[in-house]
This record gives sequence, C-alpha cells and structure tokens, in this order.
Amino acid sequence: MRGFFIRQGRITPPKPCPAGGAKGVCYNWVQMKYRFLENIATADVAFEVYGKTLEELFQNAAEALTAVMVDVATVSPLLNKKLKMKNEKLENLFLDFLSELVYLKDAKQLLFSRFRLKIEKLETGGYSLDANLWGEKISPQRHKLRSDAKAVTWHLFKIEKRKSGWLARVVVDI
Repeated sequence: MRGFFIRQGRITPPKPCPAGGAKGVCYNWVQMKYRFLENIATADVAFEVYGKTLEELFQNAAEALTAVMVDVATVSPLLNKKLKMKNEKLENLFLDFLSELVYLKDAKQLLFSRFRLKIEKLETGGYSLDANLWGEKISPQRHKLRSDAKAVTWHLFKIEKRKSGWLARVVVDI
C-alpha cells in the first residue's frame, strides 16, 4: 500500500500539501481514519490512527486492526458482543481493547465490522470503556482474510492528544 491511505474504507492516493506538510502530504483528520506505515517493523504491520474524540480513536483503531486481518467490507454485523474494561492508564486501556479483539478472533473465531464505544475518565482515577461490537464468525468462504494478527505490541506504541484530535501508533505482530 505504498503511497496510499485508507479513507472512509477506500484506498486513495495522498493529496499533495500546498504548505509542504510532512513529506509533502496533508493529513485531513476529518476524512482519514487510519493509515498503514511502511518500513517501521520487520514481520509486523504498523498503522497510525486518528480520531477527534477518544471514542473515535478507539473505534478507528479497531477498524484498522480488523483491516489487517480481513477485508472489513466482507464482515457482516450479524451478532453483537458487549465489552466492559477498566484500566488506570489510557495507553493500557487502548492496548487491552485491541488485544481483546485479537483474542476474540483466536478463541471465538469472531471478527467485527462495527464498533460503538463510550470511554469515561473515572473520578477515582483511570478510565472505563463500554463497547458494543458487531460482527460474525470467521468464514474463509465469505471473508477475504489477510494476515493473522497474533498480538498488539508496545513496540513504537504511542497515543497523544493533539490540537485537532487524538493520534495513536500501533504495531501488530503477524
């Protein structure tokens, strides 16, 4: 996918940035959910994910992780799975959530294509996540499977608040 981004689920070439942006490419946070990064890690897949809110960041990260494993458009939202998680640190909650998606793929053979999340900062400290996931059991006949995600790693991981939203970098062991 060299030189291309996935925007709104479609692969499109980057637009030149008149102001000269990073490597001459403008990142439109309104349109871009995530982009895959090349030459970051050997035998792994890396992506950056964007969101105006924490919920959108987590949701877009879930979609990007799913896109590593399968063509998301081939996964129908036939069943609903609810998740509740808490963690003292936002970074840990983010990685726990993505790791749970890998676990559900491995242990229950479930893939998801729709995500609705609520994230709250707790008065006692830490964060909570309530998630509704929609998807279906893996079917090699129906799904266009890609890579087998084994784990979400701490390697080069970051999550940060920016002026126009949130950014995270994720490396997935495949």
